[in-house]
Parts: sequence; structure tokens; C-alpha cells
Amino acid sequence: MIIMKKWRKIEKKVLSEMAKASCMEWKNKTITCFVVNYCANSFSFPLTIKIRKRDGLKRIDDMVDTLVHELIHVLFGMNKVYLLNEKLGMKSEFRNESRVTKNHIYLHALHNYLYLKLFSRKRLEKDIASSPYRVRSGYARAWEIVEQYGYENLLNRLRDAAKKSR
Repeated sequence: MIIMKKWRKIEKKVLSEMAKASCMEWKNKTITCFVVNYCANSFSFPLTIKIRKRDGLKRIDDMVDTLVHELIHVLFGMNKVYLLNEKLGMKSEFRNESRVTKNHIYLHALHNYLYLKLFSRKRLEKDIASSPYRVRSGYARAWEIVEQYGYENLLNRLRDAAKKSR
């Protein structure tokens, strides 16, 4: 499968940078990922990536970007990021945001960093531009917050909270 070939070339670098940038660690040596063509969306538990067809073509980079997004959810779950809500401002400055938005603020901050470090600004911009169709679910709002606060500032908060929780 083409996505597996592409992923194998970059997986160590991506997973390592993801853990390093967030000051978190992978708790499991292996992560099972299902690649399917019959589900509505990709999701993180169990890790399942939908093969997407856009304009009749399979976009490998889009699938890799989706995989990275879902792996960030996995990493956050392994490190119990949801227990850090108070330290991350979820009960104060972000208290009026939707659950989906709250779940994606720090995820998008880390993904923003990974796009710029390992992939490209063009791919980041494409991801942000594709979010408006998901406005009701809060993805676009989370990107707005990342832009407003700065991904570096949010990542620093995430790192501090992760270090203090150990």
C-alpha cells in the first residue's frame, strides 16, 4: 500500500519530533493503525485512517497529514492531556469553547509546529483552509485560537503542563 511505503520513510522522524516538541512520551512500542475505505472519517481510537479520494485521486500527503493528526490524539491520550485541563486554560480562558474546539487547540498547535518543521507551510495552509467546512464542529475555531495565541506560545504551555504532570 502506497501510504505505508510513504509513512515508513518518515515515521521515526515524525513520532520522535512529536514527542520531543510536546515533552511527552510514547507509552507503547507499537501502535496499530487500520487503513480502510469504508468509514465516515478517520479517528484515533482505535487508530483508523480512511483512504480519501479527492477529485478521483488518492492524496497520499492528505492521508499522512490525517495520520499525524490522529497520532497526536493518541499521544495526548497516552499522556492523559485531558487531566491537564486547568493548567491548559480549558476551565478559564477557553471555558466557553466547544468540546471539539478544546480538544483541538493544543493538537493544532503541535500539528502546526510539525507542518513547519517536517513538511511545508503549503500543507499547513491547506489543512487550515479545509477547516471551514467543519466550522460547526469546532476545528476551524481551534485554528483561529492557534493563530490568535501563536502556536509557539500554546506549545510552551503544553510542554510546561506535561513536565509538571510527571
